[in-house]
Amino acid sequence: MEKDSSLTSKAYETIRQQIFDFDLFPGQVVSDYLLSKELNMSRTPIRQALMRLSNEGLLEEQSGKKNYCVANITKEDIQDLFDFREGIETTAFMLAWRNGFTSGQMEHLQEITDNMKSTHEAGQAKEHFFYDQQFHNELVALSGNRRLIKAHDEILLQLTRMRFLSFLENSLQSKACVKHQAILDAIRREDYEGGRQAVIDHVRSSCADYINLFGHGLSANSLCLLRYFTRNQEGTEG
Repeated sequence: MEKDSSLTSKAYETIRQQIFDFDLFPGQVVSDYLLSKELNMSRTPIRQALMRLSNEGLLEEQSGKKNYCVANITKEDIQDLFDFREGIETTAFMLAWRNGFTSGQMEHLQEITDNMKSTHEAGQAKEHFFYDQQFHNELVALSGNRRLIKAHDEILLQLTRMRFLSFLENSLQSKACVKHQAILDAIRREDYEGGRQAVIDHVRSSCADYINLFGHGLSANSLCLLRYFTRNQEGTEG
């Protein structure tokens, strides 16, 4: 039983990364038979992994068929996701403000933002994504509200997949650094409304950027660029 669970986890992690790296691109049919050959395991753990990815919104069941395909990202999907994210993060900011930001918490958030800046300047996009997401995770966690934290966790996979799209537009990474710094500067000024508005501005700006990048579908040329950049990053890490 433990072995089956381990194989399912391995299949899940591998397929999820293939989706993030656009080795499996939006709309592509995912075959449990081919994956079982590729990963050298039976189809049972593959199917369990595909079901989990479907539940998380990264895969969609094909109507009338047993296969899955990689979920497309439409303009409507992006807008819905970022509307949800805005509600979560502005409420989390309000609660974190009410709890009070300690000097240690502010130092930690600033350290994350500084790491974002340095990894961006070094051309380390994947590391930049990690710190970008960590900033938002920490800010939501400071709300202390378990339901908000859980809701935020549920949209992380979709946000992660979209962040890889900024490989196509390098300026989005430096823009995120500026937006995060604006939030921290407002907190230091004890400007609640300025900080709340900075959170809203960041989320809405990101939404508009992703709709501009991907709201009309991903071209074959863009797909090739994404694959090149993700693989190149893997080759330069460590």
